[in-house]
Amino acid sequence: RILYGIAFGTARSMASWFMSGMRATSPRSVVSREDRSNAERSALSGKSSRTSSIVQLLRLRETSRGRAASVLAADVLQWSMGRWMSSPAQSSAYCRISEAKSTIALAFSADGELFASTHGDHTVKVFDCSTWAHKCTLRGHDRTPWTVKFHPHYRWILATGSLDQTVRVWDVQTGECLCRNDFGFVVSCISFHSSGELLAVTAGKRISLWRWQQGSQTTTEMMTDDTLPLRSNTGRRVFEFLSGRGTASDEVGANPVSTMLEGEQPQRCVAFKRSATHELLFVAETNADPPPLLPSHLTGQVQMVPPFTVQLWMWFLPTQLEGVLGLRCNTERAALRVPQCVMYSDAGFDVSRCGRFLALCELDPQVGYRLRSFSLQRHSLGVQLQTVALPNCPYVTSVQFSPLTDAVLIGYGRCQAPQQHQAPQYAVLRGIQFRGDRQEEMTTEEVQLFSVDSTDESNVALFHPHAASCALLGFLYATKDGRIRAFKHDRELSEG
Repeated sequence: RILYGIAFGTARSMASWFMSGMRATSPRSVVSREDRSNAERSALSGKSSRTSSIVQLLRLRETSRGRAASVLAADVLQWSMGRWMSSPAQSSAYCRISEAKSTIALAFSADGELFASTHGDHTVKVFDCSTWAHKCTLRGHDRTPWTVKFHPHYRWILATGSLDQTVRVWDVQTGECLCRNDFGFVVSCISFHSSGELLAVTAGKRISLWRWQQGSQTTTEMMTDDTLPLRSNTGRRVFEFLSGRGTASDEVGANPVSTMLEGEQPQRCVAFKRSATHELLFVAETNADPPPLLPSHLTGQVQMVPPFTVQLWMWFLPTQLEGVLGLRCNTERAALRVPQCVMYSDAGFDVSRCGRFLALCELDPQVGYRLRSFSLQRHSLGVQLQTVALPNCPYVTSVQFSPLTDAVLIGYGRCQAPQQHQAPQYAVLRGIQFRGDRQEEMTTEEVQLFSVDSTDESNVALFHPHAASCALLGFLYATKDGRIRAFKHDRELSEG
């Protein structure tokens, strides 16, 4: 118990240092599993040698310097996270929201300070991650905002896409809409390019690229350098433009919106992700054929099928912004295709922070629903790695990697396997252990870290982007009745 307290105390005390380091490093900075010692592996897997291993980790961390110390600090955090995730529901609560209809989407700012939610009352609400307190409400959409994303560099700028066919970019501090664009069809998903200068937008069968700074209007209350830290030349241009010190475009008269993909079926989601060497572009398009029915011997109950499935494509793009402008995607030249995925939004799949792994829920007509991971490394692209058999669950709404890539969070929008005369409570969340590069098939029971039982129906569930924040906010989910439930590590409850 003493060692346990030391580990959590030291992990929490260095949270500020570690989070600042995480913000400044590249996605590749995630610690490689191959570099861990056998003792560390035992500690992370929860075996009997855990106590001796954490002693060794703490001793090595105190005597190491430079990169080795950073690696060991991450190991201590991962050990702490592993202990907490064995029973995360011990400390959770619903965020206080005065009035809200169904919560549709969630997003964290890149620095982990804020999170935002969209609601059926046409509003966007912003919260503080450390206190879970409601900071402000953004109003302006005529219909429900279906998607929300923070700027990749500035926590005070976020974008929303709505059923009113528009995308808006907001200043969180003032509550003003900085700019908007009408895309002529309901907007189901948006994604910032890693530069922050482009927004990819799904509207109907089309995916567009919007240079949102072109033609934007400045705010009346300007942000200061203290509240909006500058992180790059690109960020400086954004700041100078928003503060009225720059021009709206480097290319005068250029069309700010271009078509990136024109599909045959409705586009469900688009997402820019980063690897160590490339910008990754993911696009999910609705399959024309209805979802296949599973063999009855797999379920032993009334069949439940999703309303649709999607096929997911991925392209490798250059990291430079110039290589993306004017891009036209050809699905026949995609680097990766997954044909049958259960996915309702871009929360339905995820890429690990190191850019090496893809996780999603796949529907195989022969074997049923699977949590499946794939390699995104060039030498093994598309190789199927860990596969976990899931219950009959057509309503998986979220598949998300933990910030240390040692677990996958699954959110459910409806009961996975209802029985007659059964109480409506069921697992709204599951935490699944992720074992990296191993090619293996397992059942849920073999790798389940935890489950959270509730009568809630989750629209989306997300991990906080930084592991060091677990003492304040570990992960959260949003419900169809408008609530947001947040989870954190409670040291006293865990020790008791």
